[in-house]
Amino acid sequence: MSKNKKLVVSLFCGIGGLDLGFESAGFEIAVAIDNNPKVLELYRLNFPDATVLFRDIGDISATEIREVIHHKYPDWDGEIAAVIGGPPCQGFSVAGKQDVNDDRSQLVLKFINLVVELNPLMFVMENVPAIAQKKFAGITGNAIAQIEEHYILSKWLLTASDFGVPQKRQRAIWVGSKFGEVAAPVGSEKKFNVGDAIPKVSVFDAIADLTHIPINTQTDTWKLNQKGEYAQYLDKIFPNSAKSSNIISGCLATAHTAATQKKYGDTIPGEKEPTTWAKRLSADGFSPTLRAGSGNRTAARPIHYEHTRVITVREAARLHSFPDWFGFGTSKLAAHKAIGNSVPPLLARAIALQVWTHLEEQQNSKVVVQGSGASCFVFSSLLDLQILEASVDLPIIHSMGQEQGKLNYLAFGLVAGENKKIGGTRRRASGLSKTSPPSNLLIAKLKSDTIQYFCTIR
Repeated sequence: MSKNKKLVVSLFCGIGGLDLGFESAGFEIAVAIDNNPKVLELYRLNFPDATVLFRDIGDISATEIREVIHHKYPDWDGEIAAVIGGPPCQGFSVAGKQDVNDDRSQLVLKFINLVVELNPLMFVMENVPAIAQKKFAGITGNAIAQIEEHYILSKWLLTASDFGVPQKRQRAIWVGSKFGEVAAPVGSEKKFNVGDAIPKVSVFDAIADLTHIPINTQTDTWKLNQKGEYAQYLDKIFPNSAKSSNIISGCLATAHTAATQKKYGDTIPGEKEPTTWAKRLSADGFSPTLRAGSGNRTAARPIHYEHTRVITVREAARLHSFPDWFGFGTSKLAAHKAIGNSVPPLLARAIALQVWTHLEEQQNSKVVVQGSGASCFVFSSLLDLQILEASVDLPIIHSMGQEQGKLNYLAFGLVAGENKKIGGTRRRASGLSKTSPPSNLLIAKLKSDTIQYFCTIR
C-alpha cells in the first residue's frame, strides 16, 4: 500500500455514507466513482479533498482506476485493501417492482466484474435483503460463482438500529476476503450514554434537540447552541475540524395546507396516515426505513412525532446517523433521495471495523507449511516473491493470486513419494484456479516427484 495506508476504492459512492464509515475506521478512500452528477456534487461538498470520477461502472476499467491511484500515490505498491459499494437496489427492493429484468439488477454483476479486475484483498457490497430471493437467483448465482473463484464470501444481514442508527433498516452485506470468512459485527443492547458503547438510539434521542427550531419554510440554516447527546456522539465519531457543526443546514420545513396538518395531527404516533401512508414517528421508537422513492418523487417521509409536518432534511440525516456538519445542498427532493439511497454511516463504520480487524489479523499472522521429508517453513502473509525464493532452498512450482509481486496463496515443491491428503480435502491442482481453498486447508497433489502444497494465508 502507500505508506501503510489501507486504500479503498468506492464504487456507486453516492453521497458517501459508506465512505464516511470506512474513513472513520481508519481507511483512506483512494478514489470514489459514481455516474450521478447531483450526488457527486454533494460528495465533493463533504469530501473536498477526495478524488472523484464521474463515470459509469460499465465504462471504466480497472486499469484506468489503478492509473488514477498511481497518480495520486506515486509510491503506491499496487495493493488495494478493499473495494466497497452499494449497487442501486431498486431492481431488488420490495418497495420497488422487484423486476428481474431491471437494468439496475444487472449492476451487481458489473460491480463484481470490476472487483475481480481490481483484485483487492477484500470487498464489501451492500444491498437490500430481497437480493436473496429465489427470483433473483439467476443474477446472484452468477455473481456468487464469480466471487468464489477469487474470494471466500461471507453474507450478513444487519439491522441498522443494532449499531446506533435510530431506524428499522435491514441490509444485506456481502463481504469477500482472500483469506477466509469474516465474522459479522455484533450489535449492542447498551444505551447511548454508557461510555463509548454503540447506542440503541430512539427517535427522541436523535432529533429532540431540533424540535425547538421554528417551523420555517424560508430559512434552511440554524445555529444550534445546545446539542443533544446523540448529535455530540456523531460529532465525536465523525469529526470534521474544517466545518462548524453548530451551524446546521437542512432545516427548511415543508409548507403543508391546513387540511394536511390536521390529518397529520390526527395520526397516532407509530401509525400511518391513511391517505398518504406516511408513518408518524413514535418518539421512543425507531424510524421506519428512510427510502429514496423513484423518478421525481421521494418516498413518503415520516411525520414528526410532535409537529404536524413531515421531517426536515436535517432530521432525516440525524435518523440516518449523519453528523451535523454533513451538507445536503439546497434541494429538499435531492437531499431526501440521497439520504434514502445511502448507507447509514454508523452502520458503515461497524462494517468497516470488522474489515479492518480482519485485515490486521492477516497482516500479523503466519502460516506453517510442513511436508514429509522436508523442513518446516514459516512465512508471513502476502510475502514478497523474491524474499520467499531466497528463504527456501526448494523451487516454487506454482503460485496463485500473484499481484504486483505479492502472493495471496503459496505453493512449494517438496520431495515426496506418494499422494497425500494433508489437513483436509484433496483437490486437483487445476481446480484451485477456479475455487479458492477454504481457511486453514493444506492441499497436496502428487506430480512426478513433487507435491504441490496450497494453503490460505492465516
